[in-house]
Amino acid sequence: MTGRPKRRSVVGRAALTVITFGIIAVVIFPVYWMVISSLQSGGRFSAPSLIPRSLTVDPIVTVMRTKPVLQWFGNSSIVAVSTAVICSVISLNAGYALARFRSRVSTLYGIAILFTQMLPATLLVVPLFIVMKNLAMLNSLTSLVVANTAFALPLSIWLMKGFVESLPPDLEQQAMVDGCSRLGAYVRIALPLLRPGVMVVVVFSFLLAWNDFFFARSLIVSQDRWVLSVGLTSFTTEYTVKWPELMSAATLFAVPAVLFFALMQRNLVGGLTAGSVKG
Repeated sequence: MTGRPKRRSVVGRAALTVITFGIIAVVIFPVYWMVISSLQSGGRFSAPSLIPRSLTVDPIVTVMRTKPVLQWFGNSSIVAVSTAVICSVISLNAGYALARFRSRVSTLYGIAILFTQMLPATLLVVPLFIVMKNLAMLNSLTSLVVANTAFALPLSIWLMKGFVESLPPDLEQQAMVDGCSRLGAYVRIALPLLRPGVMVVVVFSFLLAWNDFFFARSLIVSQDRWVLSVGLTSFTTEYTVKWPELMSAATLFAVPAVLFFALMQRNLVGGLTAGSVKG
């Protein structure tokens, strides 16, 4: 009798392992196909093999020579880094205020912030376009920073609110008893403990701004101010698609985001775990 449950558990674990590896393969395969396709010439790209016999960097070199990829990369970096910094600073202070200074006004304000997150980007782009035009900020990277920050802030504030609520308020109260002011307790006690939450907000806002296409396509006209996500569309013409060059540019576009996530992975996992427990 005891052998059957053990066999069932072994079979169940084996089936779960197979399913897990199958899901991982489905998720990773498009990325693998993109990288392999970016390293094949135009003649071989018509039928790329799963395990290619020969690879070449000619498509990548062609992309770097014919398109201002480095300039697009710089624009994307400026927008993503600026959005991450602004979102982290504003959401840190707003989340702390909502968590520590509770009242009817703050509760209604928090609900209003959450409600704005439910609005799709298609409803925000027209008002943002009009505002940017009236402020003479249209067709500038500043407009993208403002748009991405406005879109990322609601969720960022609520994430930070959850992290602040996970910290015992007794720590700050004890610091104030020992002579610290409210601001001193916030800076010396709360801020160091909220570092994992800040890392989560930085990763979230950075990736959101880095992958943005809708706002970048709507608010930017000049090609020299394009970001990488918009620059990828230049490889598609009315009648043809330059697949090797497109895949090469897509690979270059994905590398910084992957590296950034890999560097921040430890802090991101720690932050998500820290924010999941209160008290």
